[in-house]
Formats: sequence, C-alpha cells, structure tokens
Amino acid sequence: MFYLNVYIYNNAGHFTSIRTETFHLPSRFPPGHGYVFDLDPEMMNISTDIDFHFTEHMMCVGWMGFKHHENVSLEVGIGLDRTTPDIVRFQNTSEMKNICLKSSSIVNDNFYFFIVKASCSGGTTISASNGVRIYDRHSPQNEMKIKIGENCFSTKVCEVNVSITNDGTFIELPCTLIIGQRYLLFAEKSEWQNILSINTSDALVQTEDNNYVLIPFVEKPTLQVHRNVSMDMFLRLKISKCPAENIVSNNNQLTISWTFPHTTTIEDIVFSVSLLKYVSVNGSDEESIFAPPQHLIGLSGITFHDMNFGAQTLYMASVQLCNNVRCLSPIHSMAFTIELEAPDISFINSELKVANAGECVDVKASWKIIGQSENVAFYQWSVSRDEIGGQLLSVWENVLPNGTTAKVIFISFE
Repeated sequence: MFYLNVYIYNNAGHFTSIRTETFHLPSRFPPGHGYVFDLDPEMMNISTDIDFHFTEHMMCVGWMGFKHHENVSLEVGIGLDRTTPDIVRFQNTSEMKNICLKSSSIVNDNFYFFIVKASCSGGTTISASNGVRIYDRHSPQNEMKIKIGENCFSTKVCEVNVSITNDGTFIELPCTLIIGQRYLLFAEKSEWQNILSINTSDALVQTEDNNYVLIPFVEKPTLQVHRNVSMDMFLRLKISKCPAENIVSNNNQLTISWTFPHTTTIEDIVFSVSLLKYVSVNGSDEESIFAPPQHLIGLSGITFHDMNFGAQTLYMASVQLCNNVRCLSPIHSMAFTIELEAPDISFINSELKVANAGECVDVKASWKIIGQSENVAFYQWSVSRDEIGGQLLSVWENVLPNGTTAKVIFISFE
C-alpha cells in the first residue's frame, strides 16, 4: 500500500501537508504459473491426477500455484485443447482450490482439457490440465463378457467357403475336430447369423453372442446350412477352438479373458482381476479371495500361474474397471470347477435281448457317473467285442445328460 504526502509552503516559511488515500501500484508481473490436475468427481478428497473417469457430463479439477502479491481472480472453462474453452466458456469462480463443472456438452469418449485463467493488474496466466476422458460405465458393466480360458477368436482351427444358391446346402468341415471340445463358428459379415441357420446331427449347436457354438459328436461333422432370405449367399466360415466355460482341466495355471462391445475403447482402462473361491459352510456358500487382484492396463486377458486349486470347489473370476483412484463394482464370470481327474463311469445295468426273428437285438444300458456329472456335455455309447472299445460292433450313439433312451441298432457278429 502506498500514499502521497503533499507539503505546501508560503513565503514566510509556513507550510501545511495533505496526505492522499492509500493505493496499489499496478503489478509489473502476471500471476505465477499454476498446476491444474483432473479429479474423479466421486473422489474429490484425493488430490491425484486421473486420465479418465466414469461420471457422465461432469469434469472436476484442483489447482495449485498462480501466486502473486495481490488478489487474483480466477476463471475456469473446458476445451478440446489446452488454450480454448470451446466446450464450456470461461466463467468466474470464487473457489480457490477445486471445482466441478457439469454440462450436456461434455460427452463420453472425447478427450477434454480443464482450463484455469488467473488474472491480476499485471496480466493473466492460463494453465490447463493434461486432459481427461469420460467412459460410459453402463456399457462396459452390462456388456463385458468374462471367459474362462483364452478368447475363442484367438485359436483358429480352419476356414471353409460357404456358397448357397438354393434353400440350403451341406458342408463337411475340412478339419478334424476333437469330440466334446467347444468350437466357435463365425464369419466376418456381422449380419450372417440373421440370414443363415446352421443345424447338424453330428454335434450340439448353440447360439452365443451372434455366433454359433459347436460341440461335435464326430471328428468331421457335416453341417446343414439354410438361408432365411431369397438371395444367393457366399461367406467364409471360420472355426476357432474354445475352452469349456464351467470346468477347467487340471493344471497349475488359469487364463481369464474378457471382451467388450466393438464401440468401447479400453486402451487406458485399468483392470483389477482376482479369483474368488466358494466353500459351502452350513448350507451356504462363503466367498473368499483365492488369488489377490492383479492390475493391467488396456489388456483383455491375464494368466494366473502356480495356482493350487482344490477338488469339488467352485471358483469365479472377478474383473473391475478402474482408474488410478477407484474401481467400479466387480463383474463376475460364471462359476467353474477344476477337473483334477477325469470322471469315471460306472455301469449299473446292461441288457441284451434277442428278438424272435433272430436277426436283431435290443440293447439297453443305464449308468451313473462318479464325480462331477453336471459338467458332462453328452455321453456316447456303443457295443464292442473288447473292454476298451477297439472292436466296435455298432456306431457310437449320443445321449444328452438329461436322460437316456433305449436304442435299437443293427449289430453284425461276423
């Protein structure tokens, strides 16, 4: 603060003085540079810079600096670059540490910069954050698929050209498949499943995420492909090998993978992945952490090594979407168990009845499985001259786990 004293003299040497009001001299310098950091709107108490968050239409920042010897006025805005507030125009604020701005112009998946302008009589200083992106939490939470094992699309087996010029066609797959293994059938054309339908008596066929899942009864199944529209069709059908979803072969490692809708960007999302174990206590399942969380950035899978799995125990994979200050609620895979040993089949009844004509026989068999029968996809049975099925007298018959039916088959004893 400054003031002036004015002294007034006359010729006789008398004088008087007048003092002005106090005043500031204009500053020669603008405010000092500031440090602006993006905050998660739901974790404002943590002064940690983030690169993205999950709260729609809102951005929050904190700042330090902008030091000066006189009062500094602040304005805040949001822009697509670090200099121009073209999304939310500059507006005055009395806040001195942090602030949140909400606007319908702040949309998901765009990258925004929070800009702070500090002004004094010596000029202005503009500082901006390093930017933040907003993700829609609902799409990943609702549409992320967690798989036990590698992503089905990563293990390609073979491809086959499909040309349909009439109502349907039969296709014998050119590759040898493993009986009982899961396979994924897909094509690059996204609308193909709505145009075609696939059936076969050589495998279990199911639909899953706009693709077909195939569990073959034979090594080279024949597919019957029908078209649902009156147009000629040509596409390249691809077959990939998939792991079982509810049972994992015995080893000491486990791979967890996940997929998103094609429109979702995951390059900077932090994934917190853990394994949970469920043990039945007094008739209810108690959850515990089996493998502590592992954190990955922008990836779509992880392999846990040196795992000591237990028999007859339910496990689940848990995946959380996180930034560097907080995580969303966990998403769980379906429950699965570890197959420490192959299940045994115990025959409890078998019957062979010779028909009156002497040329045919009725064969009936019933059995039970020792172990985890709920994980069986299907049963196969036949009649053989030996105990290991090396000299079959009939073709393999397929029976689904929901019950067995008697089969009448021709057997040659020659």
